This record gives sequence, structure tokens and C-alpha cells, in this order.
Amino acid sequence: MSIQAKLVWRSPVAQHVDRIVVREAALHADGRWMSAVKTLTEKSSSADALAQAQAPAPAEVSLLAAPWCQPVALPDITLNDSDFRLRTAPIAGRFYPRMAFASLAQSARDLRPVRVLQSGEAGLRVDPNHPISDPAAQLVFSVSQLEPTPGIRLAELFDGPGLQVPPAHAEKVYFDLPQLARSDETVDAEFYAQPRFVSHLDAACRAQIQSLYGRFLQPGMRVLDLMSSWESHLPEDSGELFVAGLGMNEAELAANPRLNEVVVKDINQRTGLPWGEAQFDRVICTASVEYLLQPAVVMREIRRVLRPGGICLITFSDRWFPTKAIHVWTELHPFERQALVLSLFQLAGFTDLHTESLRGLVRPDDDKYIDQRASADPLFAVWGTA
Repeated sequence: MSIQAKLVWRSPVAQHVDRIVVREAALHADGRWMSAVKTLTEKSSSADALAQAQAPAPAEVSLLAAPWCQPVALPDITLNDSDFRLRTAPIAGRFYPRMAFASLAQSARDLRPVRVLQSGEAGLRVDPNHPISDPAAQLVFSVSQLEPTPGIRLAELFDGPGLQVPPAHAEKVYFDLPQLARSDETVDAEFYAQPRFVSHLDAACRAQIQSLYGRFLQPGMRVLDLMSSWESHLPEDSGELFVAGLGMNEAELAANPRLNEVVVKDINQRTGLPWGEAQFDRVICTASVEYLLQPAVVMREIRRVLRPGGICLITFSDRWFPTKAIHVWTELHPFERQALVLSLFQLAGFTDLHTESLRGLVRPDDDKYIDQRASADPLFAVWGTA
């Protein structure tokens, strides 16, 4: 049996849901997990035998996540600059693994994150606490129809969540000019001149993106597929939609059967979107946000073309064209990339912010990277309301 474990928690800026799918055997590591999941398959107890037979098993069961989100309530730690082991200087506001600090690491592979609060002439100060500070965080179990990767441990669910919370002054942490540089600074039109009719994410991840988008779509909506290509990752059963696609390659866009309108444009050269205000109900951007050279400007444009109450959804994984992604993206932990995207929503004035992640799915057998990676590409999503 497959089990979905879900961390549900709130930070000062957003609501967060982090999911992982595991085999039931992964729950054996903790008796509390086993006891909780046991109720999913057992009937409710009752003195009435007929009522007992008819009583449905609960759809999900919850535990407080606090015991597994430790440590908490530790004071800040002041370190010497020489304590930092990485070649680049630490950046205040960013997370780093404990192994990056000589006096904090308890092993050579201590990956537990700490946030640098201060760095520079005044010294190095870090927050050693678990990045999830929500005491009401819930661990929610349910039976899943999705197939997990063999050997995935449930403890992996707690590795990463919490890093989605943007730092103060995020624009300085993520968006100064050196951070937005790329190893290939040639004009993007040259890089994207040849069409690439390939899927950049595996089928399991693409299916979950479709499922996510489907939760926000209704027939008759106007949708902008920003930085589009030959597939829009929209579910087939989403009803009749008007879909406009803006992308870099004319042949790819022409091959996309979901597009009603096509715009070929390099928004790294000209950031303005060629639509008036309040034109769309939804804006989606799939596996592309990491290529934006002026992401804050583009996010303001997205909010401008959304109708009041419209929603922008940005999804990504941990694969990209390495030479074209902005420098800071390549340095961040996958969950900290959600913090970067969340900060873009904040800077543009979006409200009702959410993040979601999904890990642990098995990679499809026919995927070309099956020999390199057993797990499907993880899904990370951020959305907000205009």
C-alpha cells in the first residue's frame, strides 16, 4: 500500500503543503506513524456489530508535526568568519547546511539547514532552529494511488520544508545583479532558435502539474501560458479555455494544440507583456521562472494582466538548462527556490500566497533518465492572487 504523508503548516507569509509518497514499510521507523496509519485501514470500533461493519475508515489522519521539526527555541549562535567552510562568502538571509560550518557540523554530511542572520564586519550570526516554526504544523497521512520510489524514507519529508520562507530584504538576497547573471549571456533568441520538441520533465511530474493546474481552472477562463512551448501542461478535462501562449520559438508554439493565441517574444529583452490590464483569469509558468533576468519586473506585469482575484501559478522542478539559469537559482536548495519565487509574489503585491511540493514518486520505466534517477522529478509550486 502507498501512503501519502503531508506536512501542512503556515509561515508569516504563506500557507504551505509538502507531500511525499512512500511505501507502507517506510512507516516502521516510528511507532507513532504506524499507529496513525493503522486507523486508515481499520473500521471504527463500535459496540453495534452492524454499525461497526458499515463504519468507513477515515480518509486521512493527522498528528502534530512538532516532534519531527526539531530543534526549536535555541538562541542565535555567533561564529567566527573562519568557521565558514565554503569558498564563497555567506550571504545574510540564505540557508546553508550545518556541514558548511566547522563548529556546527556533527558529521561530514550534516545537511540540517541553518539560516545566516548576519554576515560581514560585525561577525557571523546564525539561527540553528528548524526552519518550520509553526507549532500547529500537522503531519497528515492518507492512502495514495500513486506509486512511490522503492526505498524512500518518510524522514525525507522533513528535509527541506521550512526553507520556503523568504528572508527579510529578499530583493538584496536574491536579486542583485551578480545573482541574476548567467554563465551564457548570449542573446536568448540564439539559444532557442532551434525547436526542441522534447519534454523537459518526466511524465509523472508532468501529470502532477496538470493535476495542480486543473484545481484552478473552470470552463470559459482566459489563461496565459507564459514562457510557453509545444505543450502547456493543462489537463484535457479542464473544459473550453482561451489560452494565450508567449514563448521564444515560433515552431514550438505553433505545434501546441492548446493555444488560441501565439506571441513570440523574448521577455528578457523586453519585459512588457503585450496585453492590456485585467485580461486573464489565470497565468501559468512551467519550468521557466529560473531563466528570467528581470523576474520582479515580469511579476509586476503578470499582476497587471490578471483580473482582480486572478491567480498566477508557477511550477518548477530541479532540472533546467544550466547555462541559461540565473546564478542564484543554481546555488539554492530546491525548497529555498520556492522562497525566491514567493518573494517575487510578495514584491509584486500578490496576496493569499501558497506553496506546495511533491516528492517520492517512482520514475516511469520508459523515461530516458531511468538509469540515472529512480525517483520522478520533484514538483514545486507557488501561487498567489492578484
